[in-house]
Amino acid sequence: MTRLTVALSGDCMATRGALITSDPAAEELRELLHAADFAFTNLEVVPAGRGYPVHNAAGGGGLIADPPVIDEITAAGFTVLGCANNHALDLGVEGLLGTVELLREKRIPFAGIGADLTAARRPVYVDRPGGSLALISCSSTFLPGQEAAAPSPDLPGRPGLNPLRHSAMLDVTAAQMAVLKEIDAETGLRARRAEARTLLGFDPALFPPDRLGLFGTRFRVADEPGFTTDCDRTDLDEISRWVGEARLRADLVVVSVHSHEPGPTPETPGEFLRTFAHRMIDEGADVVVGHGPHFLRGMELHRNKPIFYSLGNIVSQIDLADRIPAEDYAKVAADGPLTPGRYFDELSGHGRRLFAPHRRYWQSLVPVLTFDDGALVEARLHPVDLGFGEPVHRRGRPRLAGPADAKEILTDFARLAEPYGTTVTVDSTGAGELAIESGNSTVG
Repeated sequence: MTRLTVALSGDCMATRGALITSDPAAEELRELLHAADFAFTNLEVVPAGRGYPVHNAAGGGGLIADPPVIDEITAAGFTVLGCANNHALDLGVEGLLGTVELLREKRIPFAGIGADLTAARRPVYVDRPGGSLALISCSSTFLPGQEAAAPSPDLPGRPGLNPLRHSAMLDVTAAQMAVLKEIDAETGLRARRAEARTLLGFDPALFPPDRLGLFGTRFRVADEPGFTTDCDRTDLDEISRWVGEARLRADLVVVSVHSHEPGPTPETPGEFLRTFAHRMIDEGADVVVGHGPHFLRGMELHRNKPIFYSLGNIVSQIDLADRIPAEDYAKVAADGPLTPGRYFDELSGHGRRLFAPHRRYWQSLVPVLTFDDGALVEARLHPVDLGFGEPVHRRGRPRLAGPADAKEILTDFARLAEPYGTTVTVDSTGAGELAIESGNSTVG
């Protein structure tokens, strides 16, 4: 029998050192990560030391660190990295290629970025004495042009990340559509598309007739108003193809997806993400691990395979970054020149806004999954505390949560998982467990 364990985590935004502190609870977390055959995290920082800052509206500012943070991340126990996220190109293509070179030099397995689309899409394979794992990493949140592109017969491909594009559609009634078309006509927007109509032979905003593209939004006539999102079919099929490839070549297949986009509430994922996650499991993935919104979302078991829609953060040292683009400095009004520390202090309203005052941002989980011959037999959920309310230079480094915080985190996660039919219980050690179907019985 092949028994393999996988530890999972969310966003790792490390910008300083000693990610594992002298706190015994932090050391327990390190031991847990080191004990797993594979320990995954999402590298959401550019550690390249080269490149030029990119205006990053999708990420809300640059997230840049020096190369030694990679040594801190591996010392903490992480052994395989997902790199596709909205900060992967904060230093442009040069920074991304620098990240690729740095991780290769250090022989750290990673996926999700590369010199062209195929390189970004490919799985990375991690071999251990007991078995192998394949990781595919993708992102639905990024700026246009940050997605990797394939070469043509005339030009090389574009370096970038593995994209999971999606589209949004607003359903409106026929009466509401009539009002929108009236606005389009009477404001002069339709007249300004005259050249496009001449060149294309049709109005691109009114094609097909029951749909309308206006204000950068797509509208569709339906019986009831609503809003939904859909996966880009090409991306869905291409990522699926690589999952099928990985299924042939590894004992376990993990798909990492970075997605900030919400569903009907901030706690629920966009509709497209659930479609994507189910397709990945159907194509052969053993786990889908999500991250991006910086707090926990729910999870479900699809075909008895776990889908975590967001595991929140495992390290958050954003406020300790020392590499601030000029455009970010310019967003903050202050008397006199800003230093990095002053910039973040002013940006957060001295701790009164953004992430600092929100307890849920500083709470997360590390699931440790056990597979026997590829079948999930145990899933233990370890609550993690990142130091809510502590000084900026102390918070953001992970430790296993104490009893009160652990209960709060697990209770909240159980609530988030319940709509998906997932049961979370708490054992005597303070860790959570998932109820997993094993044959005709349930094990914890």
